[in-house]
Amino acid sequence: MRMKMFAAKTFQDAKAMIFAEMGKDAVILSEREVDGGVEVRAATDKMGGGMVPNEPLFMSRFADPGTPRIVDTSLRTRVKDALSWHGAPGGFARRISEEGTLDPSITDPVQALQEGLAAQIICDPLPIRPDRDVVLVGAPGHGRTAVAAKLTRRAAVAKAELLPVAADLDGTAGGAQLAAYLELEQAQIRVTGTPDALFQQLREARKLGQRCIIDLPAIVPFDSDDMAQLQDLLAAIDAEPVLVMSAEGHPDDLSEAARSFAKVGVKRAILTKLDAVRRRGGAVAALSTAKIAFSHLAATPFIGGGLVPAAPSRLAALLLEDAPGQVALRGAA
Repeated sequence: MRMKMFAAKTFQDAKAMIFAEMGKDAVILSEREVDGGVEVRAATDKMGGGMVPNEPLFMSRFADPGTPRIVDTSLRTRVKDALSWHGAPGGFARRISEEGTLDPSITDPVQALQEGLAAQIICDPLPIRPDRDVVLVGAPGHGRTAVAAKLTRRAAVAKAELLPVAADLDGTAGGAQLAAYLELEQAQIRVTGTPDALFQQLREARKLGQRCIIDLPAIVPFDSDDMAQLQDLLAAIDAEPVLVMSAEGHPDDLSEAARSFAKVGVKRAILTKLDAVRRRGGAVAALSTAKIAFSHLAATPFIGGGLVPAAPSRLAALLLEDAPGQVALRGAA
């Protein structure tokens, strides 16, 4: 057998090189992303023009001798195609498809997706009554206020009161927006117009043993001033920042945003608008790559029952081609 490593800018370019040199019977053994492009290892039984070195010397710095050779199967291709349809980056799709099909007893694409996701993501739902106050952060239009209302309603149903705090630091009537969602819990809402007022409200609530859900103004993750102010605010209060991220948007924008929020200490995220989009792979890959845990999924606009705990099985069901967002609600407690 004759093997060779091909380096190119894209996978399609590498395939063209392989078939041109080795012929149409060549078998692709493995592929991976590297700086500046991809590496693809291929093999053929036809020796042709003599021995060919396994790897060019100039590529030796990229070599990873411990990486197993992985040959695509129909199941692996099915999983990878589903993730690609959802807009997931190629490297993420390959990792999930490879991890999810290591067990030869797995034949179902959803189960393979679930296994692959379980190996790559973290799921860490927020307790009904969090151990610390929670600060909801996120870009404009991603649903922070709706999530604040959903967390408040979830706690009220479980008889575990949370205090919703609208931090109206930008003067956009955050309290009125929150009240529009929480007709039954309007008396609980607190509104603060300055950082000092927010700090005082938190001190008073903690004296009474209350937990707060703080709805911050929108933050642009690509604005260095916005992120610096957020970091200063988080340093001043003992509260957990939780990212609210919509499944809408370009995968690269979502990935950059997730990394920006991770840098200021965000460890958990709530993924929203899963009922309003068809392609969800970019958001899932963004949080996974940023090492941010999935807390809850929002797959309905309704405030009551509007959040479900994140789990690999729910995300796998959502990542089938064109699966409806409500599939994440199946079996929810």
